[in-house]
Amino acid sequence: MAAWKRGETGYPIVDAGMRQLREEAFMHNRVRMIVASFLTKDLLADWRHGYDHFRERLADHDTANDNGGWQWAASTGTDAQPYFRIFNPMTQGERYDPDAEYITAYVPELRGVEPDLIHEWHELSPTQRANAAPAYPAPIVDHSERREEALAMYKRARGEDPEED
Repeated sequence: MAAWKRGETGYPIVDAGMRQLREEAFMHNRVRMIVASFLTKDLLADWRHGYDHFRERLADHDTANDNGGWQWAASTGTDAQPYFRIFNPMTQGERYDPDAEYITAYVPELRGVEPDLIHEWHELSPTQRANAAPAYPAPIVDHSERREEALAMYKRARGEDPEED
């Protein structure tokens, strides 16, 4: 949770969003969805922690909008996205910031790193990451593993056997 708040998760688009929030008290809606999905489905944290953090920091905080947005991202509440919809932060970064302009605006450690490497950060070896951007962290969780854990958690909550497909 602390790394998420600081923008030091090792997932460039997530970190850019969290740093923008800290610096400007704002974040584009797409990035809000990405960081919310990451908190709830990669870090497996209660959505209310994210809501509280945003409530304290967003200049445009709106209780109804933000509460609904966090519940949507966490696949809870009355109008939630399907629980199996889990944003891949690397795919989201590549799709919505292909040249890594947004990312490098808020993550100075990655300035000068090729966009392809930024979008493959999770796949790079420790040596490759150290050579490309020694001050930028490795991913704090494995997205693929956490995706499976989240899916199993949601299935158990629904009373389903996580082993069955």
